[in-house]
Formats: sequence, structure tokens, C-alpha cells
Amino acid sequence: EDATHIRRNILFAFEEAERSNNPAERAAYLTFAIIGGGPTGVELAGTIAELAHETLRGEFRNFSMDEVRVILIEAGPRILPSFKEHLAAYAKRALERLKVEVLTDHMVTECDAGGVHLGETHLATRTILWAAGVQASPAGAWLDLPCDRAGRVLVEPNLTAPGFPDVFVIGDTAHVEDDEGTLVPGVAPAAKQEGRFVAEVIRARLAGKTPPERFRYKNDGSLATIGKRAAIVDFGWVRLRGRLAWWLWGFVHIFFLIGVRNRLMVALSWLWIYWTGQRSARLITQSGSEEREVSD
Repeated sequence: EDATHIRRNILFAFEEAERSNNPAERAAYLTFAIIGGGPTGVELAGTIAELAHETLRGEFRNFSMDEVRVILIEAGPRILPSFKEHLAAYAKRALERLKVEVLTDHMVTECDAGGVHLGETHLATRTILWAAGVQASPAGAWLDLPCDRAGRVLVEPNLTAPGFPDVFVIGDTAHVEDDEGTLVPGVAPAAKQEGRFVAEVIRARLAGKTPPERFRYKNDGSLATIGKRAAIVDFGWVRLRGRLAWWLWGFVHIFFLIGVRNRLMVALSWLWIYWTGQRSARLITQSGSEEREVSD
């Protein structure tokens, strides 16, 4: 649902820019701000840039795609802080080749209907994509548990809720730290490891055995794609960048899909997009009296 909503807003912005006769309003519709320079922000920026400068080029008459601005905003000194510096630097260069503007050391202080505030600077845009972390589910508030600033429950070492030894909290709802005190990332591999650990604890309790006392996260590696031609991969023992890394990124994502049919369909869809540059559907849907559907 989120992906469909994002696609709708992006395509709707191009349609509104096509209809607008106000230069300032058109510029705001053609400016896309992505807040957060992690893997999600980098992937969004690359995808939107390719959509504008390749997929949709030549389809609008009242403006040029060269007017489109895709801006990636990161509060820290560099994007992709979880990757090695040389891989993050490559990702930045790859984004800039796609005409993405990368702003580091810029903290967003406010977002409103008119755009984004970077301290005293105002960036006019009608499309803001937040990729700097999400608010946790309200599970901590339900039980009145201690939480961090994002609402994640400060769990015990065995992933139980403080004061509730029979309640386990995992995934995006849990604030889990490794042995060095570093926050375990809120990604699917971490949640799966936490799920397996909780299963081991419950199984040991039911069997009358001593359950494991502490969850230990194993980082299996990090991947990020930059458009459809480049990616970076960091498995610790091997680090890749470029086209080969992109193919490896795609293989890993397809491998973990459930069912042969899903893997085959996604693989064929991605290959079609890769070789033709065309996406299978470009829909704009809205609710209420403004509902409409546009397809190529």
C-alpha cells in the first residue's frame, strides 16, 4: 500500500506540473525531497531519478525533465553510514550521475505543505518522502513499558518485556542492543533472528530446560541499490560495487521470496524493466470524488 501511495504521488506531481502555468508551482511539483541517506533513501532517490530522466522522458510537453530535482537529504556527514566509507562514496557518485542532489550535514527541522525547512533555508516541494526511520507500533504504550524516542520497547537481553517474563517483543517494536551496545537495525534479517531466538526460549521452557539468556545478533551483510545499474554489497568478507553488485542484490532479494512462482514472476519483471527501461504499470489512483486511473 505504501509503495502504491508513493507511486501515485510521484506520477501525480508530474501531471500537476504539466497542467500548471505558474513557474514556482511547477518547480515545487518537479522537486522531490527524500529525507534520510540510508539504504531506503538512496534506493528511492535512484529510482525516482531514473523514472524522471529515462522512463518518462519525452512524455510531457509543458516542461522539460531537466527541470526535475531529486534531492537526498542526510543529517550526518555522509550517506549510508552503515557501509564502509569507500562504498558510500561510490554510491554518492552513482547518485550524482543520475542527477540526484545529495545534501549531507543538513538537518530537516520542519516539514509542511509548502516543503522542507533546513534550518533557515526553505526548500519548496510538493513531494516529501521520509526515509529516516519510522515510529514503532504502540505496543509499549499498551503495556506502559519504558521505550526509546521512536517508541521501541527497551527489552531485556532475552527479548522479554521488562516486568513481563512471558511477553516477548521483537522486530521494529523492540529496542535491542548487541554486545557492544550498538542498536540492532530494524531490518528483516534481524527480526527473523529474533523470532528464531524466541522460539528457542519457548521450546526450552516447555521442555523444562534452561533457555538461552541473551540474544546475539549476527550481521549477515548489507546491500543497497542505486537505480537499475549499480549497487553496493558489504558482507564483511567480500565487498562489491557496480553492476555485479546489482545482480547479486537482485539474486538475494529473489532468493528469499516465498514460492517458486513468486521468484519467477519477480525475476521476469525485473529483467523486463532492466532491458527495456519500461515499467509494467504507471497508475495514478485517488480516493473520493477525485478518484481516477491513468495507465500507459
